[in-house]
Amino acid sequence: MYERSIIERNPWWASGSVPEELTGINRREYLRKIAERLKDQKLLAILGIRRSGKSTLIYQSIKYLLDNGTHPKNIFYINTDDFEKPGRANLEEALDFCQQNNMVSLKDNKSYVFIDEIQNVRGWQQLLKKYYDLKYASKFIVSGSSSSLIYKNSSESLAGRISFIDVFPLTFREFLQFNGIEIQEAALQFKSMKQMYYELSPKINEIAGFLSQYLNVGGFPEWFDVKNEDVWFKILSEEYTSLLIYRDIVRIFRIRDPLLLESVFRFVSAHSSERFSYLGIAKQNDGDKETSKQYVFHLARSHLIYLSDFYTKSKKASEKKEKKIYFCDIGLKNSIGGHQDIGFDAETSVYLHCLKHVSGYPMGKIFYWLDKKKNETDIIMSYGSELVPVEVKYRSSIEDADLKGILGFCKNFGVKNAYVVTKTLMEEREIEGIRVSFIPLWLFLLVF
Repeated sequence: MYERSIIERNPWWASGSVPEELTGINRREYLRKIAERLKDQKLLAILGIRRSGKSTLIYQSIKYLLDNGTHPKNIFYINTDDFEKPGRANLEEALDFCQQNNMVSLKDNKSYVFIDEIQNVRGWQQLLKKYYDLKYASKFIVSGSSSSLIYKNSSESLAGRISFIDVFPLTFREFLQFNGIEIQEAALQFKSMKQMYYELSPKINEIAGFLSQYLNVGGFPEWFDVKNEDVWFKILSEEYTSLLIYRDIVRIFRIRDPLLLESVFRFVSAHSSERFSYLGIAKQNDGDKETSKQYVFHLARSHLIYLSDFYTKSKKASEKKEKKIYFCDIGLKNSIGGHQDIGFDAETSVYLHCLKHVSGYPMGKIFYWLDKKKNETDIIMSYGSELVPVEVKYRSSIEDADLKGILGFCKNFGVKNAYVVTKTLMEEREIEGIRVSFIPLWLFLLVF
């Protein structure tokens, strides 16, 4: 039985505290969001790809509850990876054991139940829906490594009863924090960024060094336990790929041709931040167009890749255009598809940074834009009616003539402010009535 495993995974029942080795470094932004959601009765789902730090966030949340007066025996942690044959009955048995062991009633006592890797349990939605509808006093928090599965299976059965928090690999700000460098927050506004630029000027070389490392090893927190590039890339290319592709997507979506899926995955890893067509991917991987399209869709639904649509006010017209594709983490991309040109990596890092930002807004989404002469605007952050265009030019000298794409976008859609991410250039220009802010990559990745 798994009773011993449950006791081992809940050491605070005996000690009253969470062991330091389980809590790691606080990811304050996520912890703040989780703490806020712990106040209501809705089910909470913490979502993200494997090893993005979800379990550590759960332990940090448990520490937060203990520090704020919650009795240790009113906090349960269950990892469904411990179940031999995960199912609803196993989960109910585990919950019964927790209640009996601690002499606590989930129905009558305010308790917090954390269930890790919930996607392993068939029928979990119906069980937690029952608890919610019966007005159980307890709060249920689940985590899942495949957001597609959680969204797909809970969007209807748990509608109005569940909220979601998406967890991404480390941002560059968090990467610096994990390296002992704390940076104050700044808004995406030139005056604010200029002030930060001068305040950080004594540390620019150190920060630039960490940026180079970040663009190489990526943002998975486990890097800080390894800190050896050869070992790290081996872990990423073998362990992570096996877990993400074969344990999650192949099993969940019942993929008929796993080798084609892996081939598509590897192809995308070598072409992050590029435009693509489904037919082109099919030809490159000896697959048919519809199957390749379906596999790209599964990868995107599982947040291993992201797709950026062409920006237009006509959804139908947008669907006919090529999409841009981005990999979920630069280190993982490098380990599988090899290093791209630094310009592509810079754009991927900016895209992922912007994506995390807009994901916090109900109408937040990212697009790209292309004029009839193929002048491109790399990233357009859309907050409904507000548009923020961002162009990545990873070099130190940029002429006005290099900005035809982003200036054309601004004129077409009545936008007055634009941002260009550079290598070292930090200045502001008024060009054809458009205020253009030139921001070094390291600084842009620290704003919001």
